[in-house]
Amino acid sequence: MRDNWIVVGNDLIQKQDEMLAPYAIKNIYSITDDTRIYKEDIVQNDTRTPFQHDRDRIIHSRAFRRLRGKTQVFMSAKGDHYRTRISHTMEVQQISRSIARVFSLNEDLTEAIALGHDLGHTPFGHIGERTLDKILRGNIDILDIKKDYGGFKHNYNSLKMVDSFEKAYTKFRGLNLTKWTREGIWKHTELVNKKDGKTVYDKSLKLEMLHPEISCCTFLEGQIVAISDEIAQVAHDLEDAFRAKILTIDNKSLNDIKLFYDIKRETNINDSLSAQEIRELIGNLIKALINSIIKQTKEIILSDSSINPNEEPLNYQVFKLEPDIEEQYKQLRKILYDTITYSYEISRMDIKGEHYIKRLFEAYYEDPKRLPDYTLERYSSLECKRKIERKDLTEELVKDLRKDMDFIRIIADQIAGMTDLYAIDEYRRLYLPDVTSITII
Repeated sequence: MRDNWIVVGNDLIQKQDEMLAPYAIKNIYSITDDTRIYKEDIVQNDTRTPFQHDRDRIIHSRAFRRLRGKTQVFMSAKGDHYRTRISHTMEVQQISRSIARVFSLNEDLTEAIALGHDLGHTPFGHIGERTLDKILRGNIDILDIKKDYGGFKHNYNSLKMVDSFEKAYTKFRGLNLTKWTREGIWKHTELVNKKDGKTVYDKSLKLEMLHPEISCCTFLEGQIVAISDEIAQVAHDLEDAFRAKILTIDNKSLNDIKLFYDIKRETNINDSLSAQEIRELIGNLIKALINSIIKQTKEIILSDSSINPNEEPLNYQVFKLEPDIEEQYKQLRKILYDTITYSYEISRMDIKGEHYIKRLFEAYYEDPKRLPDYTLERYSSLECKRKIERKDLTEELVKDLRKDMDFIRIIADQIAGMTDLYAIDEYRRLYLPDVTSITII
């Protein structure tokens, strides 16, 4: 065996970096003291790069495990073959890593961002996110919550998950990821709410080192994950809509889109869809979108000598689709959104999801004793907050807590971390009688 095949520590980092393009984020940059929130000792003869450590911390986190129980589009209880949030995450990881390899970018960093990008998503899919945002903007009539508490978006909450919520380490809260992984997670989707143009305000967010003045990711690996997220959503929404028979292959609006029609014709699909035909259709769609990214982006990257994300932030989006393909992609996404969102099944599910979240919020807001101990402990750990135990929750203190923005957000954080089934079970525990205690005479 040749000794130079086995590399660890700095030799491993150097060998990995030698294979990366000049515009890629190098592993060597992430071993300095200013790349993580908390300083960590350097591991001697390490067998993993810093971004592999980020990836592994995410995979082993509790938030990552909970993704398997969170709705993507259809509730997980509908059937075993519909996407959940974790299967979507794995698809984003696969697509983004494939694109990163084409451009000789840092695949480990790309993978870490992709695996962590949706850690902050709510139960019940996007209706859960919209409901929490309305509550924290004072736009839903819940008791006396009338003011704007800063809103809610899952990408901000994903950042809080990795920075503050996980408790796997004794030396610090959170996962203490590198600044590149954190920024990629935060900026994988828009920072601004499309409807009202507002950003989320949450003073507990740690935005140092993350370039909040720039809306897109300041390095290419993060931009890849953002566009791969979009590609994956369209692809799996299309497949799940076919599987649920919400869409059919002869849908006129779909066939008016040249990209879809050409792929359908190449795949020789005429009427009903088998699993193999769906796979071929989706595979060809993803391939067409990726080829469009490569064609549109290749010349920009190779001709622009200023693209060095380690010296100055990028202030424009590099990775994007060709204009014609992008327009067709937007049409396809709109058809899917309108068809799925307003379908009989999803409309009924959204109504229930919104109801569950509103009633859970009401219950915790009205009586904080209903919150678990670890949530009260999280509130107590915030800066300038007194330590609160369950026995301290007098009527007077509860009135004060209801006026505290930090406490309001703690309730939202608690609900956002739930899986679908946990939220439903918690609703039952809070509002329905315990049927096991009823004696039948």
